[in-house]
Amino acid sequence: DVVTAVTFRKVDLSGGGGAAGDYGGKGSGGNQQRVKLTLSVKVEAIDYDGEAAEIRLRGRVTSETSDQVRVGSYHTLTVAKTRALTIEKEEAPAWDFFALDVVAKACSDKAKLGVVDLAVLLVEEGYGSLHLIGSEGLSMKVAKIETRMPKKYGAAAAGITKAQSKFFDRCALAICQHIDFSSIQCLVLAGPGFTKDELLKHLMLEGARSKGSLEAGNSGGGGGPGASLASVLENKSKIITAHASSAFGHSLQEVLSSPEIAGRIANTRSASQIGALKKFYDMLSHDETRAFYGEVPVEAAGEMGAIEDLLITDTLFRNRKTETRVKFTKLVESVKQGGGKAFIFSSMHVSGEQLDGMGGIAAVLRFPMPELEDLEDDDDDESGSQASSDEE
Repeated sequence: DVVTAVTFRKVDLSGGGGAAGDYGGKGSGGNQQRVKLTLSVKVEAIDYDGEAAEIRLRGRVTSETSDQVRVGSYHTLTVAKTRALTIEKEEAPAWDFFALDVVAKACSDKAKLGVVDLAVLLVEEGYGSLHLIGSEGLSMKVAKIETRMPKKYGAAAAGITKAQSKFFDRCALAICQHIDFSSIQCLVLAGPGFTKDELLKHLMLEGARSKGSLEAGNSGGGGGPGASLASVLENKSKIITAHASSAFGHSLQEVLSSPEIAGRIANTRSASQIGALKKFYDMLSHDETRAFYGEVPVEAAGEMGAIEDLLITDTLFRNRKTETRVKFTKLVESVKQGGGKAFIFSSMHVSGEQLDGMGGIAAVLRFPMPELEDLEDDDDDESGSQASSDEE
């Protein structure tokens, strides 16, 4: 892709032409100055910074938009929210359905609002992690809460209540900072043991105190933490508890798969993806001749028009090899034309991570195809042989 955007670059204004450091040099050491330019770059590398919410695109300059930058020199464009850019796709599959779908969703009203359908706070004694799940199936960890907890025996045991209250206060602060109850469908407090239940009691108690303080006019303003805790109390119907094996990210899929949570997020894309993945696992357990994963058997099933549900991650559509992207684009299109369903999983969602672990592609078939099991074995053998040759 060729991307054009406004950028900043240090250039040599001494009259020698070109930017400082062009073609790997160190510049002339003359009058160097950081100037604002519009450059077109053929992208070779992409780096996403989640904390800064920026994408950095590195590649060679393709157009002589300025006499201060040479064509062919390397430059990195920084793309962020509200910064305009132009994207040109010069190679096949160019603007295929996947690329157009991404653009359409990015330009939708929901994307502009940054809609988050679900929030999950995974919590256990002394540790918690807050995750937001969007309507398009993306999930992001936005907070990590840690508090050193004293031992439950000996002299240190006297400080347990104080430490726990401090930990719960930090959890409440994370909730107030990152969750908008007017947009989410529910907040799930999940984890092992009773910590989640104790946290819920703490939130309701502190919320009631905050609300009473606000009504008495002692809050010092309506926009502080007290107001946020009061909103937690007002939206207690949106807060539920659920079991999880731990408070770490890998337990997120476990929470999202529970029937109660699935009912709350029934209209979101993440729910449909989780349902499709569960259907695949169920089919794999009960009739393995109708459930396959891996590139070779799934492609063979696609050629036979046997795919009922295709599960594929967006990672495969971002492959650097053009022929690979074209191949999977055609597979998705053929499944849809044949009356099947195609679920494109985000690699940023836990369900997408699971699917990536199976090669990034799987399928539930309309009818049994036991002959594909041999292809699956052959595929495994080829992978093993390739790995052996790589080691040699």
